[in-house]
Amino acid sequence: MIQADSLLAVLREAARREPERPRDLLQPEVLLGSALRIAGAVVVAMVLWWALRMVVRRIEKSLGQPQPGALTVSEQRTRTLVGLLRSMGRVIIFVIFLFMLMSAIGLDLGPLLAGAGVVGLAISFGAQSLVKDVISGLFILIENQFAVGDVVRIEGVSGSVETMTLRVVALRDVHGVVHIVPNGQITKVSNLTRTWSRVVLDVAVAYKEDTDRVAVVMREVGAELWDDEEWKPLLVEAPEVPGVESFDSSSVTIRMTAKTLPLKQWDVARELRRRLKRRFEAEGIEVPSSHSKLVWEGTEPPQPPPAAAGVLGDGGRAAPPAAHPHTSHSGLVDDESA
Repeated sequence: MIQADSLLAVLREAARREPERPRDLLQPEVLLGSALRIAGAVVVAMVLWWALRMVVRRIEKSLGQPQPGALTVSEQRTRTLVGLLRSMGRVIIFVIFLFMLMSAIGLDLGPLLAGAGVVGLAISFGAQSLVKDVISGLFILIENQFAVGDVVRIEGVSGSVETMTLRVVALRDVHGVVHIVPNGQITKVSNLTRTWSRVVLDVAVAYKEDTDRVAVVMREVGAELWDDEEWKPLLVEAPEVPGVESFDSSSVTIRMTAKTLPLKQWDVARELRRRLKRRFEAEGIEVPSSHSKLVWEGTEPPQPPPAAAGVLGDGGRAAPPAAHPHTSHSGLVDDESA
């Protein structure tokens, strides 16, 4: 018992002995004290790392498995902040461990921190874009402009937000390409999936069609989709047909809209197009298609190549004149010649 008490006393005395200079580490009692402080720093870092992992896992477990397209705004923001908490926690733990390690080997942290501040100030002037990225990232998170899982348009690039940090945002577009956008370059963000989305279909029909009749048919298609048990959960409101939207040289455009859940506007739009096409075919409603026609005016049409000698030599009769290349014998226009 006496020997154990003596050993504990020696360890306490060694832990109190701090090296005045790094070379003092060679002394046995100082070496033992530094080793104990280094071990303490490792234990503190491991405890902090374990606590960070437990907090992150508990938050992720409370959110459940991610389901793209079904996350609420609060869940999206929470997942974004979880990723930021994980990355910042790792950096903070590493800095704390580094400072404790330098203190254990006898380095004076006062001048070191002062020098680091001066160096950091100098680096900040040379890395203004990095500072701008970090500040912009903070405001994006604080203002909740968008979150992981949203579909956004940033600087001409559209895609789903996969990751967010204080420096960059990673977007994956419909082709699977990942775009990395620095936060400092984000001047305008278009969030396509915040709270609800909207389908806007501009349907062009021929001028001869009765627009009132076409609008009635489109409203009937929208009502059928609204009453469909498979598609109604994706809709916030019944589809609407405001009416004629515009004219052009060959068609009349009628607009149809539908309010949907976030990320579901594309699925609803495809289904509406499919149903509208089938209904238009059943009702005989014409959707105009472009045709190209080539007409010669003021010039002679190209002459056909001369016939074979055997044909011309038969009684000296020439071949009958060729018909106009764009007119059949029945007088109908031949669209295939264009």
